[in-house]
Amino acid sequence: MITSEQITAIIRLLEAAGREIMIIYNSDDFGTSIKEDNSPVTKADFAADRIIKEGLKEITPGVNVFSEETKDVHYSVRSKWEPLWILDPIDGTREFIARNGEFCISLALSSGNKIVAGFIYSPVTGDTWYSLRGKGAWKEKDGKKTKLPLVKTEGAYQVNISRSHFTKNEELWIDKLRKFHDINIEIYGSAVKFCKLAEGVSDIYPKFSRIHEWDMAAGQLILEESGGVIVEAASLQAPVYNKESYYQPSFVAFSHRINEWRKLLDDLNSDQT
Repeated sequence: MITSEQITAIIRLLEAAGREIMIIYNSDDFGTSIKEDNSPVTKADFAADRIIKEGLKEITPGVNVFSEETKDVHYSVRSKWEPLWILDPIDGTREFIARNGEFCISLALSSGNKIVAGFIYSPVTGDTWYSLRGKGAWKEKDGKKTKLPLVKTEGAYQVNISRSHFTKNEELWIDKLRKFHDINIEIYGSAVKFCKLAEGVSDIYPKFSRIHEWDMAAGQLILEESGGVIVEAASLQAPVYNKESYYQPSFVAFSHRINEWRKLLDDLNSDQT
């Protein structure tokens, strides 16, 4: 487990990377290119990747970093990295390019295929959400730290969907959900969706399209430590990490409000209409 001093240093590190991101965000040249998987990458992604990796060498020496931007490490090597950091230097690059502010830095510490520490930082808002396994989750801004969740919604379920990656399967699933409960739709980009669940301002987040370990590692623990839950859609088990394939199965995430999530999923799965 990492220490309180390391937690503070990591938050300051993410803020430093965020400042560099914002310099590029407010510039006229993102240096955008397209990767082999047809997703965009900018010079802000690479700048944040470099800053965070260099900083982590000082804060947690000897702990390797598995990053979206340097992911091509053979599993025979990566499987021996224990523990390891899982990093997405900019989660929501499409949102960065669109300048809608809905992007973040996502950083998680994995040990024994489970996430033991998670950090999400929004460079635009200055919000940091973080968690330690078994120790709770918090939101910090301007030096003020508040334990999560913040609220518990009532009435209609607040359902998160992705701004850039919403799929037909997710639409159909949500249409089924409407038969069992009133819902409102909320649209967010990036792993900030997990933070909204952890805060309690959102209730449900279904994800049935391709997602990677670095997209959800930090968000999973922040949500779980706030009292929520995330389960793979097929197995109903919690996702695991540092697997040979870094793709994650479809999942559904619930805030602390949804105590009877198993029954809800059973009802949806039994509905054949």
